[in-house]
Amino acid sequence: MQRLMPYMAFPLVLIGGLFLCYGLFVPLGEPAIAPFVVMLLWTIPWMLLLEWWTPFRRKWSESHNDVLTDTLYLLFIQSLWPRLLSAVWIGLLASATIWFSENITLFAGQPWPHEWPLVLQLTLALVLAEFGRYWVHRWAHEVSLLWRFHAVHHSAQRLYWLNAARFHPVEKILLHIPETVPFILLGVNAEVLALYFVTTGIHGLFQHSNIRLKLGPLNYIFAMAELHRFHHSKIIRESNTNYGNNLIIWDLVFGTFYWPKDRDVAEIGLLNPDYPKDFTGQLKAPFHKAKLDKPADYASNPEKYQ
Repeated sequence: MQRLMPYMAFPLVLIGGLFLCYGLFVPLGEPAIAPFVVMLLWTIPWMLLLEWWTPFRRKWSESHNDVLTDTLYLLFIQSLWPRLLSAVWIGLLASATIWFSENITLFAGQPWPHEWPLVLQLTLALVLAEFGRYWVHRWAHEVSLLWRFHAVHHSAQRLYWLNAARFHPVEKILLHIPETVPFILLGVNAEVLALYFVTTGIHGLFQHSNIRLKLGPLNYIFAMAELHRFHHSKIIRESNTNYGNNLIIWDLVFGTFYWPKDRDVAEIGLLNPDYPKDFTGQLKAPFHKAKLDKPADYASNPEKYQ
């Protein structure tokens, strides 16, 4: 089982989570609640078990005094903040949503293919959201101002499931736009949204997990841990690749896919050893006058970071 688990863990947990989410729609009566139940009762227990049973690196299992920091990000930035943002977008886009429903008729007179099977609607939602997420993420590495906020995510000195939540609230606004605004405008139904957020939640935890994973050809579909660990590398030419959030499709299209199959990532994190490690310090860090980390001058001096 331990030899098979690297290949089986992610597909089984993802498929199981999606079926559980679907099965909760009727009992809960509100699809929006289902992703929280799936993450709490299904996904997180699997993360804890697999990181203990089959870790990618033993030293990443050791605390870096980061659990409290990442827990605060999970509670405030990943759980509460998006719900507030969604309410704001829905209010701001109410008129535009009505206009879309009356004027955009791509699918049988509707802006969204509600008659498609849920699995196809989920696939379309993933591809659509991934395009915007790809470019926001890529610009966060290439534009110095945006990097100041994105550096918070790269400040993790190890990868384990909980630091998937580590994002500055300002950057979370930017990342939230492509995976929420199009869905609101197109009138995507609540069931598809629930399945989407289960997918992105499970994928995000596995993507940052300290679990031995071997996806083989699936690495050309999903932006999974084997690829994403290089995105956290201290070597800039490696970290400026693999921008995919759930799917790796746009990295393949735009030439930022990176997968050296003969080795694993070396050191990860930021170049600056003095970057703040606590929650409040990281919230303040992007507004600090000094350049707190790496590629503020990457565009003009890339050779410094090879």
